[in-house]
Amino acid sequence: MRLRPSSLKTSFARYVTPGPRSTATMPTCGPCKVSFLHFRPLPVTIFTAIIYLALFIPLLIIHYVPPTPPPNTSLKESIGVDLEDTWHTLAAITKKYHPYNSRANDRVRTFLVDKINQIIEKNGNNKTQVVEDTYVNVLYTGRSTVKIYFESLNVIVKVQGSGDFEGEVGDVLVNAHYDSVSTAPGATDDGVAVVTVLGLIDYFTQPQNTPRRDMYFLLNNGEEDYLNGAMAFTEHPLAKNCRIFLNLEGAGAGGRATLFRSTDAEVTKFFKRAKYPFGSSLSGDAFKRGFIRSQTDYIIFDGELGMRGLDLAFWQPRARYHTQWDSMAFTSINSLWHMFETSLSSLIGMAHDGSYTFIQGSGRKHTGVWFDMFGRGFAIFQIADTFIWSMCLLTITPFFIFGLFYLLASSDKLYLLASSPKSNGPLPPKLELAGCKGFWRPFVAILFSTSAVVGTALLIANVNPMIMYSSQEAIWVCLISLWIITSWFSLKVANWWRPSATSRTWSIGWISFIAWLLLVLNAVAEDRLDVGGMYFTIFYYMATAIALVLSLLDLFFVPPTSHIYDSITHVDQLEDDDHRSLIAPSVDHTNALSPDDEEAEPPNEHTSLLRDSSNLGRGRHIGRRPNSHGSLSIGAASSIPTIENNEDDEAPCSSSVQCASRQYPGEQYWARHLPRYTWLLQAIVLIPVPVIITAQIALIVGTSIAQTGADGNSPVTAYILYAAFTVLILLPLQPFLHRWTRHIPIFLFFIFAGTLLYLLLAFPFSWNNPLKVYFAQTVDLKTGENKVHLVGVSSHIKKVVEENIPSAWAPGASLECDDDPLRVGLQRCSWPGKIPNVVPGHDWKKWASVNATYIGENADGIKTAKIEVRAKNTRACRLNFDTTKDKWVTSVDVFDPTGKGKTVKHKIQGEVTGNPVKQVRLWSREWERGWDVVFSYKLREIETEGLVGFVECLWSDANDGGVKALEEVKSYLPQWAVVSKLEDGLVIGEIPFVVQTLEG
Repeated sequence: MRLRPSSLKTSFARYVTPGPRSTATMPTCGPCKVSFLHFRPLPVTIFTAIIYLALFIPLLIIHYVPPTPPPNTSLKESIGVDLEDTWHTLAAITKKYHPYNSRANDRVRTFLVDKINQIIEKNGNNKTQVVEDTYVNVLYTGRSTVKIYFESLNVIVKVQGSGDFEGEVGDVLVNAHYDSVSTAPGATDDGVAVVTVLGLIDYFTQPQNTPRRDMYFLLNNGEEDYLNGAMAFTEHPLAKNCRIFLNLEGAGAGGRATLFRSTDAEVTKFFKRAKYPFGSSLSGDAFKRGFIRSQTDYIIFDGELGMRGLDLAFWQPRARYHTQWDSMAFTSINSLWHMFETSLSSLIGMAHDGSYTFIQGSGRKHTGVWFDMFGRGFAIFQIADTFIWSMCLLTITPFFIFGLFYLLASSDKLYLLASSPKSNGPLPPKLELAGCKGFWRPFVAILFSTSAVVGTALLIANVNPMIMYSSQEAIWVCLISLWIITSWFSLKVANWWRPSATSRTWSIGWISFIAWLLLVLNAVAEDRLDVGGMYFTIFYYMATAIALVLSLLDLFFVPPTSHIYDSITHVDQLEDDDHRSLIAPSVDHTNALSPDDEEAEPPNEHTSLLRDSSNLGRGRHIGRRPNSHGSLSIGAASSIPTIENNEDDEAPCSSSVQCASRQYPGEQYWARHLPRYTWLLQAIVLIPVPVIITAQIALIVGTSIAQTGADGNSPVTAYILYAAFTVLILLPLQPFLHRWTRHIPIFLFFIFAGTLLYLLLAFPFSWNNPLKVYFAQTVDLKTGENKVHLVGVSSHIKKVVEENIPSAWAPGASLECDDDPLRVGLQRCSWPGKIPNVVPGHDWKKWASVNATYIGENADGIKTAKIEVRAKNTRACRLNFDTTKDKWVTSVDVFDPTGKGKTVKHKIQGEVTGNPVKQVRLWSREWERGWDVVFSYKLREIETEGLVGFVECLWSDANDGGVKALEEVKSYLPQWAVVSKLEDGLVIGEIPFVVQTLEG
């Protein structure tokens, strides 16, 4: 049966002796009107959700959408540059694929030279010099066993500065490469950069924009083939004048241009001038530590010339990089404007800088730590300063926090560690303060939710790893939803079982401790590895430490623990029932008493103060039960004589003062003295800065690695990074999750379930995010045997070939698939294909010729030989030596057969001499001229066979349909796949050779 009000009073009377009764008549009122800003479920849910949405939405927009340029007429008036004409120029140079080894490359070069001369003539600048480099030949070591011979076809534009400063300060270099790969028109790699350089030349050749420093604009040719164009520039006489550089590159196909890396903090300050800066020094650290294996011309200017500068590049999406979709259709004038604006702003600073900071040997060079804020602000620090900053935070902040703990303990207000106050009054001798109730629950919740997120990420990586290729956004949504659900559930259960007013403070404390550990790792990386990519930990820890301090300051508003009984007995003038409820267990009106309860004998002197709690309130008010040692929790000492139906409701009261002083239902009584609004300040301090900085890095990292699986990279590492950044982004939310209503978590549960099913079952590729496969064709120029090779992800490439390529299933065709020797982690499928027509009018037997001649031997037993290589319709070949422990090549010289060019032997910085030469790569600026290669070698014993090897000549022009097998692959590939080049040449013709000694 239901408990009647009269029996309610009687039941309370069983437990306590009535206190002094007030004779005043209590005014009645309805439920307390709690302020919307109190730490209650609805305001906490709404406010924290709004904060995250207000941060995520602009970060996503900035990440994916480049800024819109001003009207073209406005640009022509303000800076004198026609952006639309620049965009049209991009269309002119991307009509065809134009690798170094193609006829289209020559046409692009001629077009660019004509365009530059038109710009100079338009601006009337007769001090500008255009240099076509057709005389520098360079021979250098690529990898340790590879020699590269390259003949320059660079274009250099020198814009003379005013030079109104004393002494030598060094000139400014701007670089872009105008060659593309053989399978892409090169709109963003590197067409946008090339036309940006043309726009910059237009700007700086205008009389009103004359720079102070001399400026060199380099359009190099041959970047796609081992950075050959930039290496050739190192031997040009003008190179020694340059001390600052800006390299413009493309490693994606659209979006914003990001600051890939910089040599030092001093030169990075120029990028701060940009209106729309974008980038993080974490990307530079990834290059520095070898996590990103591809390179740009940046390493030549930095490593070989000792210059200081910036690497600005497009970087997403990688699925279109080096494919036919790297075209104007997939980029925009907005992307062009972003690269141009950031480049121009940086260069104005460089060109007009009159300091001596960048002269060689100045010594003022410090590693930089930098990042943008919402794509509008830019922060730059020296790594030495961030290290000092880190060490100060690691050492001083904990002492300050411990000092607050000491002050709280001295003032008897350290409720976080308090258990029970003593009493000499009529109340029970021991009551729980339960301040440490919430100590372990944040750690357990973090451990539980993080384990769930990591486990789910590994599940996806095991079942459908390539889904991140096209659905990285779904991965973020899935993992974020799961973390919130699991963390909210674990905290909610803990709060239901043992309500605690200290949950928020302990959560902030744990998060601050985790941030402190991350900051330790950052300090070690800064000191030992000279990388500052974990800079976010500095701001992360600062925010958490400040929030923790604010939480500790809350406790100074609470009465000392020794006075808690005074607080209980004098807080209100309540009726007897209310006084009794301070120590009596609350009773749920919805629970019926059993007959035994009504017929129980009256209490006497032998009756315990505490009854069996089997009939006491349950559910979220279970904290009102007697504790294990027979005392009552202060959390149970609610001044509310009834159990609320809704946790946002308050009991009837006599004044608004009483309303404001109520603690949250089920939590400790002393919590009513805590400030009601400081949680807002804690949320504002704790969430925005860590989320902004960490989420920006997460988006950059996530986009960078999402489509690297097609390159052979392990997907497990990528999924671990997704999980780690998910946790870091959401940790600042945890102190407030136990107050969230159930609505958002329930909604997120369905989101999680749907996205997880999609991620596990969906096909990972689409036309917008196609699987990249790599093509090459080899032809034996002695036997005529040819094979087509297609390389890709092992789980898909064989099926792609078997089901889609007609020549692979033709009668007699044998398909062979095995691990690829060039791209680790990928599989190569080979089959007989269509003979290419790369030398029109000539049979394959006459495509190339090789003549090997033995010259002699010196007194040290070093033999010398000469190989003459001639090939039609190409200007690229490779010479491969079959070297073993018994025979090896010691040195190589390459000569222009016409005798016009002089080869410069360039020594790479840090090059180790004495390594045997296994391959020589040959590049000529002229067609069908060939090379004469003289080399020395040594044999341990006389062999009749002599030195053997083979020549590979390359054909890279896919514009006229001569590579029939490539055209077949492009025609029959499914719409969710796209082809890229595997090697320097699309077609590789092989000719063996033998160098016979005189004895042989």
